[in-house]
Amino acid sequence: MKSVAFIGTGLMGRPMALNILKKSFPLVVYNRTAAKTAALAEAGAKVARTPLEAAASSDVVITMVSNIEAVESLLAGRDGILGALTPGKIYIDMSTITPEASRKFAGLVEAAGAAMLDAPMSGSTNVAEKGELTIMVGGDPRVLDEVREVLQAMGKFIFHVGDHGSALALKLVINHFVAGMTELLAEGVDLSQKLGIDASVFANVLNTSVVRSPMYDIKMPKMISGDYTAQFPLRLLVKDLNYITQTARKAGAAMPVQALVRDLYSAANDKGYGELDFSVVYEILGKKQ
Repeated sequence: MKSVAFIGTGLMGRPMALNILKKSFPLVVYNRTAAKTAALAEAGAKVARTPLEAAASSDVVITMVSNIEAVESLLAGRDGILGALTPGKIYIDMSTITPEASRKFAGLVEAAGAAMLDAPMSGSTNVAEKGELTIMVGGDPRVLDEVREVLQAMGKFIFHVGDHGSALALKLVINHFVAGMTELLAEGVDLSQKLGIDASVFANVLNTSVVRSPMYDIKMPKMISGDYTAQFPLRLLVKDLNYITQTARKAGAAMPVQALVRDLYSAANDKGYGELDFSVVYEILGKKQ
């Protein structure tokens, strides 16, 4: 059984790492804020003092961090993992970054003699806790076969998309839908309430209609109750929307709706809602203002 290092045990990383541990993989974890590894340590994971230490003791190294800069720092910064990515080791980056950045990092990793996969996932914290994430994978399919059991500890569906960066390209497309659909939901909830439609009736009809979405089952109660405890913080979705804009421009794709949606979420972020769940965009529509 392969030993695993999991670096980045935040809101999503912690339940993902716990599921790896539940499948009996030897696990070492690292997080810049050490307190975020406490639950994993209690469950039996070893806690490394540095990313390099975590990577040096493991066959498979997984990173799950917030942005391009964080991945680059973990790879090539002080006590970075690149020095431990020797031949035979496999590096899996599950962060949401750009395809271009991922291809750059794959070049660094492969130059060191190791293999790399980009493996972003779709799903919120509740899905991560159940081990039912959808995981998209870019890179050599033979490398994927070597770590499939590790990924299956975290995900219900594993899709090989193509070469390096391809999975991240698809993840950005998915998050384009996530952002747009949630904004449409917010507008629909707001309009239905202002037209005097009972919230439970609206929810029941919406969820039996042609536009039904499992995501609405999660986000609509948040909007109606005003409980925006983060499953996916707004600030991270704004980051993803900016990556989508950059990637779309380089691909020559026209995305006028995406530009409007990005501006709406950015406005909510500027109002100080960044650490709350991104469904808080509903507040911008004036429900409580």
